Amino acid sequence: MNATVRCAIYARYSSDLQRLTSIEDQLRRCREYAHQQGWVVVEDFVRCDEARSAATLAGREALQSLLAASKISPPPFDCLVVDDTSRLARYLPDVLKMNDSLQYHGVFIYAVAQRLDCREKTSRPLLTLHGMMDEQFLVSLGEKVHRGQEGRALKGFQPGGKCYGYRNVPIEDPTRSGKYGRFAVSGVQLEPIEEEAAVVRRIFEMYADGNSQTTIAKTLNAEGVLAPQPARNRLTRAWCTSSLHEMLRNERYRGVFVWNRTKKERNPETGRKTSRPRPQAEWKRVDVPEWRIVTEELWERVQKRIRFVGERFTSKHVGGFTRTERSRRYIFSGLLICGVCGSKLVIASGSGKRGYVKYGCPSHRYRGTCSNGLMIRQDRLEAQLIAGLKDRISKTEAIEYALTRFQDGLQKRLKDLQEQTLRAADTVTTLHNQRRELKGQAVNLGEAIAKMGHSSTLLHQLAGIESEIERIDERLALANQPLDLAFSLELIRDFVSEKALDFNLAFDSEPSKARQILANHIERLVLTPRVTEDGPVYDVSGEIDLCGGDREGMSLAVKASMGRQAGKKSVMQMVARDWFECLCTRRGCVMVVVARDGIEPPTPAFSGPRSTTELSGLGNSC
Repeated sequence: MNATVRCAIYARYSSDLQRLTSIEDQLRRCREYAHQQGWVVVEDFVRCDEARSAATLAGREALQSLLAASKISPPPFDCLVVDDTSRLARYLPDVLKMNDSLQYHGVFIYAVAQRLDCREKTSRPLLTLHGMMDEQFLVSLGEKVHRGQEGRALKGFQPGGKCYGYRNVPIEDPTRSGKYGRFAVSGVQLEPIEEEAAVVRRIFEMYADGNSQTTIAKTLNAEGVLAPQPARNRLTRAWCTSSLHEMLRNERYRGVFVWNRTKKERNPETGRKTSRPRPQAEWKRVDVPEWRIVTEELWERVQKRIRFVGERFTSKHVGGFTRTERSRRYIFSGLLICGVCGSKLVIASGSGKRGYVKYGCPSHRYRGTCSNGLMIRQDRLEAQLIAGLKDRISKTEAIEYALTRFQDGLQKRLKDLQEQTLRAADTVTTLHNQRRELKGQAVNLGEAIAKMGHSSTLLHQLAGIESEIERIDERLALANQPLDLAFSLELIRDFVSEKALDFNLAFDSEPSKARQILANHIERLVLTPRVTEDGPVYDVSGEIDLCGGDREGMSLAVKASMGRQAGKKSVMQMVARDWFECLCTRRGCVMVVVARDGIEPPTPAFSGPRSTTELSGLGNSC
């Protein structure tokens, strides 16, 4: 008797303008086909992604979860059923890679609409052909959308998005019907909002009169003037130099619409869209006098000052991340966070005669929305951070203390599990009885199938019983596994010590390389200002991962120390892995750095923990 095929089902629709019933229709077609073939649908692996584009795999949690489940040994399903290949992806490399990965782990794809069975020898060229057609659909759709937007723009309509100072007014076409009984929208016009237009004119006048963008932002924020809607990655809604920079160059405010300046391209690695400039020859300029907010004379004054500032203060004269040779030496770039407002600390000063580069909070420096005005020289901050991190990571006493806590905690957890197993003796007996009963039912169904021949109903029942028996066997194996509480920490000690050494060696590397290494070990360092009798200091807290993402090495060390084979699962290994991750990740108070001359002495030499949660000067909460 051939084994019954277990099916997972995946459905997707790409736009929130599509009907939710699209998912229901796809699932219904897949279920009907599986039933016709006598396949069993594994309900736990019926997944769908709603309003997700097939141009990328990023953000499609349902599909990613199915791909991850297929890598379990043995996989919980044999086949991934989709309505058609475009539901999986509209990017040919993604389709082929997905098919290869699934087949490697013993799972095949079946597309109902195309009757494409990836078990067949001819499936790959057919899958490639369908994948090319699916991808070309997106390309053609993008070209048509761009053509339509160009036509709207040339007629003086807004092709999409919002702009500060204007409201979007839809233009309805009474000769065409749209959604929900309304007229169809033929275009969107911009209409100035007088309150916001007055703010725009004030910004232009302030800048033309010699005020910097930082001064303008701080003034507007102090007066409580409502800022444009912030980007999704910004924490607060406030005026900032970047938004003012764009406003002062936006020709809409002078009654000219410049369209087609940029294009959207998707990063194939991250799946995110990025905006890239087009050649000026491709730009389209349209005069729309009713959009004008600032006079031509005021516009020219502002542009003249922009050109003057650009010539006087270019990237050759100011620092910034990787913009100059000096800026490439900032090894903690992107890792430092303001403890007051949560903004990333940036180089906020450093263009003076002495050239001292200083870190500061951008929300205070450029927006005036944060109270943290404490700045610290980059060289002094890095010297203190490096010294403090080396001191806390490399101490032998700290590593020994951490390993002792790891051993004690692991043994306590294993004893708890052992006690639970003893209390579950009645449960084990019940599981044996259930298994015996299900085995009898499976034998009876097998005999019935042998006498009656192929029956999809009986096969479905038999597959369900076999799945239940497998689950009971897993629970019994887990309950009956002996727990050996005696083990050695030597391999774990060597592993942690090696990682601590690698962490310290990072500081001796070339700055750009050191920054990359540190990014694997440190997610962020939070700097919170505090005033002391001797002057202002920064309390530095954060999270340090000694493993640096090396989970494979960690697992091998744990398994070896347990005296188990690398491929065999055990309660001991699972619990030890959890505790080991807690061991390698250190959270809480790290150190104190002085914002003025001198370096505050580090924490006194290690003399044992001050509390049950402290670990080598770093709080460690599991």
